[in-house]
Amino acid sequence: MGPLTAGSGLASQLGVSPWLLYSVAGATFYAILCSTVRFRRLNSMRKRFNFPDRESLSRMTNEDAQKIVHQMSTFEFPLLYDFSLRYAVFKTYAIDNVGNLLFKVSDLAKPAEASKRYATFPPGSETLAKSVARTNFLHQPYRQSGKIRNEDLLYVLFASMYEPIRFMRLYEWRELSDMEVAAISMFWKYLGEMMEIDYKAELGKDQWKDGIEFMEDLAVWAAEYENEHLGPSPDIAKLGQVLVDLLLSAYPAFSRDSGYKILMVLMGERMRHAFSFPEPGVPESALAYTLLLTRKLFVRYLCLPRIFPAKFVDPPDPVTGRIKHYHYLKDPWYTPVTFWSRWGPEALFRRAFGLKVPGDGGAAMLPDGFLFEDLGPRDKMGKGVDETARLARVAQTKVSASACPFALPKKA
Repeated sequence: MGPLTAGSGLASQLGVSPWLLYSVAGATFYAILCSTVRFRRLNSMRKRFNFPDRESLSRMTNEDAQKIVHQMSTFEFPLLYDFSLRYAVFKTYAIDNVGNLLFKVSDLAKPAEASKRYATFPPGSETLAKSVARTNFLHQPYRQSGKIRNEDLLYVLFASMYEPIRFMRLYEWRELSDMEVAAISMFWKYLGEMMEIDYKAELGKDQWKDGIEFMEDLAVWAAEYENEHLGPSPDIAKLGQVLVDLLLSAYPAFSRDSGYKILMVLMGERMRHAFSFPEPGVPESALAYTLLLTRKLFVRYLCLPRIFPAKFVDPPDPVTGRIKHYHYLKDPWYTPVTFWSRWGPEALFRRAFGLKVPGDGGAAMLPDGFLFEDLGPRDKMGKGVDETARLARVAQTKVSASACPFALPKKA
């Protein structure tokens, strides 16, 4: 008796169509297949880097951490990892000193400029050193005047480190492993050292056994910092409204009202209070969490893992040095104009709802990519080239990409 005959017999006994039975069996097999192969990359990373347990994480290098974070952000969780970083940056604007200063001196409160965004680069690379150097250059006068404090920079670092961990735990198809948590923590610790953040001044120490311990200590400190500095002000409320409007304007008009309500749910009570946003109702909360749970189950059981990585930025052009990026929010800053980017499926969808595609905005969007001296407020574009180069050389000497920062010398 063949499987088809057996299936028909079973279907007759159950009183259902054989094709229904085959469909259920096929769907079940596919769900099991998806769920199984989705963990292959994580298991492969564990074998590749040889971090089988918590104790082994103390020998993770900065380079190991970057490679693990790259796998997470481009293969495993590209959508929510990117969104969690956006959320982390947004969260820091609710801090009194950060938000009030940015409202006064940055382009973030200007809708036409606020859609510029971040990019990340690998540790040890010249591009990472240049990006950190540019950040240090832009921060320099405010740090020297005391308007940007060491604790403010440390909190921004914490948010960028912690929110991806929290988002994956709550909303993704799986939470992060200890290896991945340690890697994220080490990656941002590395950046903090290049930015000359003084950990000992705020945390009382500068040595930890692994990235997880560093993150846990930082989380305890950040909770106290939030209690003191996360609060409402008129400037923060205005800044929050500009940025929420910017976020919603990147989506079709029909979705903005429901998107606003869902965003209020995700924001949480403390951030809503700091930005003076209204509290969402039960229907909005139920809708938000139902959609997130549906996506979580869909990705876990019905989506095969990515074969190709999500592409956020290109390496610098060898001739011009310009860097292009591909995931814009509202305005296509630094995004190359190609036939596919203007007429591909995503572009046609955006056109159908009146959204911008690469090429809209012309040369002002810098479609050939950006130079590091372009980054920052418009009045700083092209300035500080020599100082940024000097700071890049300094940043590269701060810490080695191949260093293992938690491998402490043994006591005699």
